[in-house]
Amino acid sequence: MQHTPDSLWLTILEELGETALNDIYLRQATPHSLTEESFIIAVPSDYTQDEIEDRFLSGIKKVLDEQTRNGCKLQILVDKSLAKTPEPEKTVHSSEEDTPETANLNPNYIFDNFVVGQSNRICHATAFAASDNLGGEYNPLFIYGGVGLGKTHLLHAIGNRVQDITPKRKVLYVTSETFMNEFIESIMYRNSAQGFRTKYRTADLLLIDDIQFLARKEGTQEEFFNTFNELYMNSNQIVMTSDRSPSMLENLEERLSSRFEWGMVAEIDKPNYELRLAILQRKCQDQDFEDISDEVLSYIAEMVTANIRELEGILVRLTTQASILDERLDIDFARRVLNDTTPISRGLRQKVITAEAIQKVVADHFQLDSDDLTSAKRTKVLVFPRQIAMYLCRELTQLSLLDIADAFNRQNHRTITYAYEQVEKLLEDKEIKKLVRLLTDELT
Repeated sequence: MQHTPDSLWLTILEELGETALNDIYLRQATPHSLTEESFIIAVPSDYTQDEIEDRFLSGIKKVLDEQTRNGCKLQILVDKSLAKTPEPEKTVHSSEEDTPETANLNPNYIFDNFVVGQSNRICHATAFAASDNLGGEYNPLFIYGGVGLGKTHLLHAIGNRVQDITPKRKVLYVTSETFMNEFIESIMYRNSAQGFRTKYRTADLLLIDDIQFLARKEGTQEEFFNTFNELYMNSNQIVMTSDRSPSMLENLEERLSSRFEWGMVAEIDKPNYELRLAILQRKCQDQDFEDISDEVLSYIAEMVTANIRELEGILVRLTTQASILDERLDIDFARRVLNDTTPISRGLRQKVITAEAIQKVVADHFQLDSDDLTSAKRTKVLVFPRQIAMYLCRELTQLSLLDIADAFNRQNHRTITYAYEQVEKLLEDKEIKKLVRLLTDELT
């Protein structure tokens, strides 16, 4: 992630936790500049500098190292003019002033162009019903499913329909990351705290995307918990999306995840062949893609099985290349282009790759026995290959965390999560990234 001085400082404060978020001295600090060599924060006095260095310096440096990974050094600059600088005021819009622009809605995401099939029918129906009866039977509404299946589309569709029917309703769409960043800013600039709470707690409809990213963010979870309670008690509608069900959300307070199940929990599943084909046909209609035969669309629908976003992306790629090369987009052209440029889709890989196959490939590469990877041994020579195998199981199969844990004879799925996170960090190293790609290619 490419940081700005402000975003890096917000991340540091959040990672340090609630004590840091509410500390009077850290709240006086202001991010000044960020280069590859140094991150400079400015404070209004020598005393503030001393307090920060005595109580938080090691923690700040640790987070800074994790976020930059290039030896970036922290510098604290004393700028006494900051003591006289008024803190910025945040503007809060009343419900009468809210417009579709302030709601952050994408006008292209509406119910009319959401293609309904067996895999998403329940989610579509409950989303539509929630937009008709805010704060009613489906409050809160929690939609979960994999990447690129239409969760964000449904969120915006709910918001757009509510604004079309009742324009004076206060509708607000944000990602969980935006909520977190605005919350931290409200703490940094004390005068804006009330504005932040008013903005979120007076919404008639609050749409939160990717709620799973609140994991490990204790301070933000506390604020969202209070926001949720306020909205729920006032019968204001809350709709959230996630990549997994509330019960499977890790590192999230139980009181939050339990509240997410108070209303309706709906899963959006991978599209079947008929729905994939219908989505492609609708895309051709909306984008005026002419002269694409049903044979070509059927071929794409068979090839890409897991992700609607990938499905649409391949269609656009084919039409673009056919136009650039001035060739006819027939089945031979589609096969040639996709076989040359597109690996077997992730959904197809997931059908044929098993945990046992991954264990064998990894064990062979490291000259180990497959049984070693599933054993309880924790010798140095086994830990890294085992983590690589666990990482590949999460990337290349449809197995749940519990299923993967079982495949490795582990009692706790947290072992799998930890291994995945460790390998993700190591992928910064070119050699490790090359190794993972090599093993992936062999498996696929």
